[in-house]
Amino acid sequence: MTVLNVAEHNEQAGSCPLCGKDNGCAVLTGKPIEACWCSTAGFPREIFALIPPEERGKACICSECLRAFKENQTF
Repeated sequence: MTVLNVAEHNEQAGSCPLCGKDNGCAVLTGKPIEACWCSTAGFPREIFALIPPEERGKACICSECLRAFKENQTF
C-alpha cells in the first residue's frame, strides 16, 4: 500500500485524486496510520493506474472510489 508522506503535505492531500472529494485521511488530522480507514482496506494495484503519474503519492484515494472500483473494476 502506498502511504501518504505527511511531511510533504500539499493543498490537495485531503482530496481524492480520482473524484476530488474528501478522502477521509486520518493521518492528515494527526492520527496514526492505524486509525485510518485505509489501513485495513485492500487496494487493487490497477486502481493506482487511474491516477495521473504527476499526482501519485500526493493524496489518498477515498473509500467511495475504492468501493466503486472494486464493484466494477473500473471508475
